[in-house]
Amino acid sequence: MTDLEVGQRVACKIRHAAHAIVEAGRCIPIPDGVSNQDASIYRLISIVMQGIHKAQVQLGWEVAVLGLGSIGNLAGQVARAAGSTHVHGFDPVGWRRDLALQSGFDAVSDSTEIGTLTDRFQAVIEATGVAEVVPSSFHLAARLGHVVLLASTRGETESVNFYRDVHKKGLTIFGAHDAIRPQTEDHLGFTTEQTDDLTALRLVASGRVQAKPIISDVVSYQDATSAYQRLTRRDEALMMIVLQWK
Repeated sequence: MTDLEVGQRVACKIRHAAHAIVEAGRCIPIPDGVSNQDASIYRLISIVMQGIHKAQVQLGWEVAVLGLGSIGNLAGQVARAAGSTHVHGFDPVGWRRDLALQSGFDAVSDSTEIGTLTDRFQAVIEATGVAEVVPSSFHLAARLGHVVLLASTRGETESVNFYRDVHKKGLTIFGAHDAIRPQTEDHLGFTTEQTDDLTALRLVASGRVQAKPIISDVVSYQDATSAYQRLTRRDEALMMIVLQWK
């Protein structure tokens, strides 16, 4: 990226800071019509995209998303942009389910209803990061389905009957850590961070991925400590808080 101009708005991956010196090649121009606030989530979209690529979502597929936090919400939106005609989200928290519907999900259910929808979905995106939830992903997947572990699941998963739940159904399981990408050249289903970052901003610009439903508040960087405290208390309907640096 060498054709940047002074004063041009760009997005790049840096730490929280008011100013930074960054190589031009690491900067992505923000499309006209995309606000700085909406552009701020482009890295989360990019992280989600590499998981959807690995899921190999095809036109007409039904996709289940377990966990409707920011990553799960965006996973459903990107799956629809990739061609899914039915995205079904699962989460125990009502306001997260409501936000998912506002973001374009076709259906949502409480996590307790997973047992009524088993063996249905061609792709299942595990976005909770909770080890105990992983077997539910296998149960939801249809025969020959794809299961993507998008969240960084820690701990051990018990009570998995691999013959019944994976082997006999012919499932394919993908580990979708953001670091598992090609470094310099795109391959089918595996794209560089730079490519996905650019595509993420284009998805926002086209309206195919919405930022507004999941940005719950905008506060000054001087209030960052209290913002983190609000998120960790979990007593508000908060998805994401944007820090304003000017």
